[in-house]
Amino acid sequence: MAYAVAPTRQRYALHASLFLLTVLTTLFWGSYWMLLHETRGAAPGPIAYFLQILGNPALLYKGIGYSFTIMLILLCHEMGHYLACCYYGINATLPFFLPAPIVGTGTFGAFIRIRSPFPNRKSLFDVGIAGPLAGFVVALPFIYLGIHLSPLVAKSASAGQIFLGDPLIFKFFAPSDTQDYLLHPIGFAAWFACLATSLNLLPIGQLDGGHISYALFRTKAYKITWLFLGVLVALAVYGFSRSPMAGFQWLFFTGILLLLMRISGFRHPPTVIDDEPIGTARMVWGIVAAIVFALTFIPVTIFN
Repeated sequence: MAYAVAPTRQRYALHASLFLLTVLTTLFWGSYWMLLHETRGAAPGPIAYFLQILGNPALLYKGIGYSFTIMLILLCHEMGHYLACCYYGINATLPFFLPAPIVGTGTFGAFIRIRSPFPNRKSLFDVGIAGPLAGFVVALPFIYLGIHLSPLVAKSASAGQIFLGDPLIFKFFAPSDTQDYLLHPIGFAAWFACLATSLNLLPIGQLDGGHISYALFRTKAYKITWLFLGVLVALAVYGFSRSPMAGFQWLFFTGILLLLMRISGFRHPPTVIDDEPIGTARMVWGIVAAIVFALTFIPVTIFN
């Protein structure tokens, strides 16, 4: 059954401006990572390279692969949410992209704002799962391509090197267990997409995973939220045993989540008709979401 779409006042100029700014910031960082990739790290720092870009903007072409990959995956993720909202007549905005000029990804991601309550738990589940699944499916060919373009290098623990932890899905495509690989910028964009997907699928608060969890378990989702917050603290402790950088990331993310939950509430709000059954099929899709989470989750993200 389809639902009438609720009227939404879209701010097209703002959406377009943020999108274009994010294209520019991802082009810059993509071109910088490509330069590092080509020179095996023998490149100027980001500020010096930015000054080069000002003198020769054509250098940005090196970042097209990275920018296209990350923007497409983020767009598909958010449009998955948006189209599900349209189907159920839920008032929602188009995606807001978040440019990040001084952060190595070039973006903080994207989001939509939902301005009306969810009619029932079916709609909550479908909106919550649509984004991560759409983004994950689109990311798969870029994961393969990014790793395929990444040359093998000898394993090293040299001081000053930065390493990225592999999500499980990367291990299916990795060319060797005995060597590291110098990740191509397209692979880095796919890696960031995996990180964003797994974080969104955490069954905490009003993250995508929190929506799915509440739709499946209702009030029990509150206990699941605190269980996984405890898991994040444990990951921070484990991360500190590997690298201060790795531990701080989980501690920082946990703090951000607690702050957001303090603002929006620690318990997920109920839907309008909250006792309507969700159906067996969505239980199965909940298992699919758990599998995607397992495939994209990175216990130790960035370390040295």
